[in-house]
Amino acid sequence: MTKIGRNDPCPCGSGRKYKQCCMRLHEAMAGSGPPVPGAPWPAPADNAPSLIALGDAHPAQGALEAAAEHYREALRIGPESPEAHARLGGVLQAQGLLEEAAAAYRSALALRPDSPELSSNLGNALHGLGRYEEAVECFGRALALKPDSAQVHGNLGLSYQALGRLDAAIEAQRQALRLEPRYAAAHFNLGLALQLRERLDEAIQSYRRALEFMPEYAQLHSNLGAALEKQGRVEEALASYQRAIELDPLLVAAQVGKSSLLAAAVPSWHVPMMNDTPRNHAYLEALKAAVSPQTRVLEIGTGSGLLAMMAAKCGAKTVTTCEAESLIAASARGIIEENGLASRIRVISKLSSDLTLGEDLKERADVLVCEIFSSELLGERVLASIEDAKRRLLEPGCRVIPAAGSVMIALFGGAALADNLRVGQVCGFDLSRFNAIAHRKRELRRPDLALEMLCDGIEAFRLDFERDDFFPPERRLLRIPVRSGGRCQGIVQWIRLEMDPHNRFENHPAAKTTGSGWEHIAYVLESPLELSPGQTVLVAAAHNRVFPWFTLAGVE
Repeated sequence: MTKIGRNDPCPCGSGRKYKQCCMRLHEAMAGSGPPVPGAPWPAPADNAPSLIALGDAHPAQGALEAAAEHYREALRIGPESPEAHARLGGVLQAQGLLEEAAAAYRSALALRPDSPELSSNLGNALHGLGRYEEAVECFGRALALKPDSAQVHGNLGLSYQALGRLDAAIEAQRQALRLEPRYAAAHFNLGLALQLRERLDEAIQSYRRALEFMPEYAQLHSNLGAALEKQGRVEEALASYQRAIELDPLLVAAQVGKSSLLAAAVPSWHVPMMNDTPRNHAYLEALKAAVSPQTRVLEIGTGSGLLAMMAAKCGAKTVTTCEAESLIAASARGIIEENGLASRIRVISKLSSDLTLGEDLKERADVLVCEIFSSELLGERVLASIEDAKRRLLEPGCRVIPAAGSVMIALFGGAALADNLRVGQVCGFDLSRFNAIAHRKRELRRPDLALEMLCDGIEAFRLDFERDDFFPPERRLLRIPVRSGGRCQGIVQWIRLEMDPHNRFENHPAAKTTGSGWEHIAYVLESPLELSPGQTVLVAAAHNRVFPWFTLAGVE
């Protein structure tokens, strides 16, 4: 009977050619050879090489879990196989299981320490975990063994950039491009490092060079838009943002960039936030529970100094608070002095990321208090600030107030609100074309107009500030059951703060307060949507660590 040829369909049923799928498996299975058509599927020999070959066949078919199990079985038979450890690491990394992938790469490196590829792969896994210093060390070892790898130089540059070492990042990307001038990712990442360094002309040049090689990359168009916007080149920036959105409607940075160009003003929120009684009470109760005479408190975002004074009144041993805006910091110092607490509170006019342990703080703090949340929770780069503080300035296992925060959403309607969200016929004229240039994301600033909730509140994203040390971007599809029928105008968003296990604050749209610095945010639909009870609305949700974004994905 004729054997199966290299270009024949693979007998495993994958639909791929035999040479592209399981040929290596059968070659590794001693004595089996290529199967004949219709013959039973041969069992692999009970040895590690065969199991590794079987695992190698699965990723081509998309069965990563099955591949991982074959590699694990190979390791049970032959635990000293660097190939099996390395392949297991690759499959785990593809599944997003980065901690396990890093452990597998370390096991492979223990057996083959002179492998630049293994050091590089471990560096990539550690970078994905936010362990950038360790990633730099791994990439350095890889380059010591193979200094001419453009890709490793580029990855090293990304880790330097994550650590804020921008000059080193720029040099690493330039070295990658010296080795491979057409390396598109290096052009892109060089542009980003230059942009962060405020070298905008050079950044734009690098982005445009990258566009020659990857013109369909949405993030590249978005970054170019941001650089052009900083130079005041509004029309060019808007065109770049728009192209990015056409390529990826859920690219948050591009949506926000375009929205910011269309927005007319920035609200003044400090005074109403100081007068938000429920919010103030929630922070005070949490501080009472967390602070003792031995507690060292660090606050990020001084504002008026209110929370720092609360911490001092609760009996904290030391209170250090930082404020990036020098005018606000000076005002806070005066307020603190007028309230008789100047000897117990130190106000530092710096970003928290610029604080130095041993200089600005004598010791690591036991309690972190944050009040730098925007109406969207994330908009003041709170995640990066918390990550940095926990890494450099806080004791392990410290208390964080609030301990967690959630981005909440619901479908909303309300005839009274409609005229504030879109325009149609006015005085006999059709003005609806104007809706196309009105930004989709805006604050709901009419508490006098009734907002109708068409569903229960949905927790879109939850971030545990106390437990977690790293917060990656997220995307998800939310299924929202409709509770009340009506004309849906859009998606309303608010925030919920878990101060501690017993104390929660939420600026729910139904809650009324005379003062609040947090507004409700509306994501306005392109056209109103008639909904009935029992329907399910699909909402695509994303955040990029700085801003969330929500858009309608369908109705069931």
